[in-house]
Amino acid sequence: MKLFDYNDGDLQSVLHYTEALLEKRFEEIIAEYQESIYKTYSDFQLNTVSEVSDKPISMKSKGQYGNYIEKYFYGYNPNSDSAADFDKIGVELKVTPFKVNKNGTISAKERLVLTILNYMEENLDDFYSTHLWEKCSKILLLFYNGLIPDTTMADYVIEKAFLYEWFEEDMPTILEDYKRITDKIKAGKAHELSESDGNYLSTCTKGAGKGKDFRKQPYSDEPAKQRAWELKSSYMTYLINNKIFNQEEQESVVATARGENKSFTDIISEKILAYKGQCADELYAKFDTNPKSKNRNNLLIRKMLGITGDLDKTQEFQKANMNLRVIRVNKDGLPKEDSPFKVYDFKELASNSMWEESQPYLEIYNKRFLFVIFREVESKVFVLDGVKFWGFPDRLLDEVKRVWTETRNILNEGVQLTVKDNKVSTNFPQSRVNKILFTKLHASNTYNEVEPGVFVGKGKVSDTNELPDGRKITKHSFWLPKKFIKEVLDGKWD
Repeated sequence: MKLFDYNDGDLQSVLHYTEALLEKRFEEIIAEYQESIYKTYSDFQLNTVSEVSDKPISMKSKGQYGNYIEKYFYGYNPNSDSAADFDKIGVELKVTPFKVNKNGTISAKERLVLTILNYMEENLDDFYSTHLWEKCSKILLLFYNGLIPDTTMADYVIEKAFLYEWFEEDMPTILEDYKRITDKIKAGKAHELSESDGNYLSTCTKGAGKGKDFRKQPYSDEPAKQRAWELKSSYMTYLINNKIFNQEEQESVVATARGENKSFTDIISEKILAYKGQCADELYAKFDTNPKSKNRNNLLIRKMLGITGDLDKTQEFQKANMNLRVIRVNKDGLPKEDSPFKVYDFKELASNSMWEESQPYLEIYNKRFLFVIFREVESKVFVLDGVKFWGFPDRLLDEVKRVWTETRNILNEGVQLTVKDNKVSTNFPQSRVNKILFTKLHASNTYNEVEPGVFVGKGKVSDTNELPDGRKITKHSFWLPKKFIKEVLDGKWD
């Protein structure tokens, strides 16, 4: 197929032409471009020899790959026009990377940035009248592996092309996300927008940073950071795994509602709160759940929702990167316990300096949470009291990142073990100082190597992980302090 030989006013022609791009290394595209007498789509259509003098490009400038595909394969210069790239057919072009993880799974390398959110001009009342919808109602997604070691852009290959038209089953949730975001703007709080505002659709900061990207907002004099609409990286990971590379459908919370046109958060809230006021023991019996099972609460919520498999593997929880937390609180709303995350590997945490690839970012800061609250009404009797959906707002980023940095520094400098009364303490970040996130033991029995080959504690080696210096100490994880969880449930961090 000749370069630029397609009809930009015909969707099937654009898609057919795109097939010639698949599995073709970028340096092959550049070679074809250099040999062609036409340097733009327009010149090819007009049969006019191009007079464009093209400058050499650096194959090290990987961030330009998407722009270069637009220019050298489709024949138009990237721009910031309000219209879609293929405006005659209303299709926006997006070149986006995926990555193959160490365990062989595939995930999105980043969020999909759609278009700038103009606070002053965007329609804040009707999603289907927004600039976002005008520009991105159809998106031609081109996927490439953006994390291959020892490669330059010359080796990049578009492996998959997919015409994305917003899925009907996702629209109630996306419309809910849009309303949550625009309600903040209408309340004069555009400066408080955060990526955690949305489950699927959200906003991200956009620009050079360093205080140069503040914009006016319509209902407040407070400057707000420039932001762009985005489809979250978790949503893109689901898309890649279940629509692009595989066609396996996962179990769906929405499907259990039998055609009701509601967001998955509304469906979850309604199904769970149908049992509000009932005590935990009654619910365990009603849903045939063993009250002594370690994962009894997850099983209970799953059965309430009519899900047969793991809740974390449902379509909606994967798209939103959501995590279930069942919280027991006393009469004053204070949780009975701190809330733990997965055990982290000391060596991995110490060696990985990339914040957005770190365990705290992926498993904590970047998550959405479903809190299901059971309130104590008398000693050891808890009744179902409420649900809350929440994610870390941007204003907590620095503090979470600080705890991660402090923990890494301690691991790399050497963990201090202090023995007193046959008990061992460490110098990891503790809850009395760190009010949002801290490090604590994640094992019922402790076992710490205080000197080479000398252990203190009642545990076993299986209760330990190895430190960067070779010592073995009890497994640890990050925890949310119960006082902070109370603040979250009370709405302080909404």
